[in-house]
Amino acid sequence: MEETEERYRLPRTVVPSRYDLTLEPDLDAGTFVGAIEVALEIVEPVTEIVLNSNELRLDDATLTAADGRAIEVSKILMDDDAERATVDLAETADPGGWTLGMSFRGELNPRLTGFYRSTYQDDEGNTEVIGTTHFEATDARRAFPCWDEPDLKAVFAITLVVKEGLAAVSNGPEVERESLAEGRVRIRFADTMKMSTYLAAWVVGRLELSEPVDARGVPVRIVHVPGKSHLTSFGSEVSVHSLNWFADYYGIPYPEAKLDNVGLPDFAQGAMENVGCVTYREQVLLIDPARSTQEEQLGVA
Repeated sequence: MEETEERYRLPRTVVPSRYDLTLEPDLDAGTFVGAIEVALEIVEPVTEIVLNSNELRLDDATLTAADGRAIEVSKILMDDDAERATVDLAETADPGGWTLGMSFRGELNPRLTGFYRSTYQDDEGNTEVIGTTHFEATDARRAFPCWDEPDLKAVFAITLVVKEGLAAVSNGPEVERESLAEGRVRIRFADTMKMSTYLAAWVVGRLELSEPVDARGVPVRIVHVPGKSHLTSFGSEVSVHSLNWFADYYGIPYPEAKLDNVGLPDFAQGAMENVGCVTYREQVLLIDPARSTQEEQLGVA
């Protein structure tokens, strides 16, 4: 590998296989806290672990072997320019399976990248905040410390802790919900397929979800701001048709357990193909077939 490339690529001495990620956003304060456990394969003996992190505060870290043996973390060094964190170990970690645990915090940024803040006005003119994500190409590292390169694929197990009454969706279907103190709810989503970091996604806010429509056993929903349910039928119909058409064309069934199409008031792209949780600019998802042109409908399709 050329020296110039090494400046931008993470070392392959440590490779992730699974992220257990818990995030708790405070939409009013515009902040979030998180905890992560990453299942790692250490390929050769290391005294440090290098991963991506950008605009996050990493509070602490632990490294534990499969047999329960722990190695103390002596310090965590941040390199903001390189968007990296280096976890310095008190002793050498030998090759094998390990788990790196970290707690961290960050801010919902206003720049439509990473874990960001989107807003809309409700019927009374109040500003409502949505916490949503956009990670392509290298902004997952703004939401959680990770190996943020597309070939370093892993399984993602995502849990969100949110205020009661808020909707929350992610890549996988919801599999568990638990009430916590102070009017909060812990929502756990099913494991994803093995995938790149930039395809992870979640959305939290005062949102409505359409009734699921079936695409050969795959429930398809439209997620939208309140009051726009009358604009969801066309996108839902096209989505189901497309899933079935591509399954036939490629001879490969849609590989996830569900599909949520999420219409966002603030979104920099047209849409983003996150696994199981596709995010859209509202205009290219929500449409009234009776009051739109064929060209507009074609754009949504």
